[in-house]
Amino acid sequence: MAKNGNFVILFFYSLVRQNMSNEQMMITIISSLLSGLLGILISSWFFARMEKKKMKLETARKLFANRHDMHGSKFHEAMNEIMIVFSDSQKVIDLIEELFRIVETPKLARAEKSPDEALVKLMKAICKEVGIVYKTLPDSYYLKYFSMPK
Repeated sequence: MAKNGNFVILFFYSLVRQNMSNEQMMITIISSLLSGLLGILISSWFFARMEKKKMKLETARKLFANRHDMHGSKFHEAMNEIMIVFSDSQKVIDLIEELFRIVETPKLARAEKSPDEALVKLMKAICKEVGIVYKTLPDSYYLKYFSMPK
């Protein structure tokens, strides 16, 4: 098998040996270059989409996995990631801003369950954004977590 540099020389040599006109040769070269470039662009676009979805799934996983310790650093890390990872979803951004507003309100000035309700809305929006079906799951399950008694 020829090395890359030799391959290009062999390619041009084969074009000349076929008695192609300059115009036919240019069309062949340009179409070869364009098809390669198009392939790179399409695969890069798919890769970027896949990586973005992977990041969103990882952030959602962190959020759900650490909801048992809402005062812990891992839960806070997931909440902070949401602003960046889901920045293309206005619905998620609006809901996290609503949650921040509720949490910053003194406890006596807000409804008792309002932080939980806002968190459930946010979690549902994140599920919808990453393609997780949640329709049959009751809202109360979003705040439950599994732990074994000691």
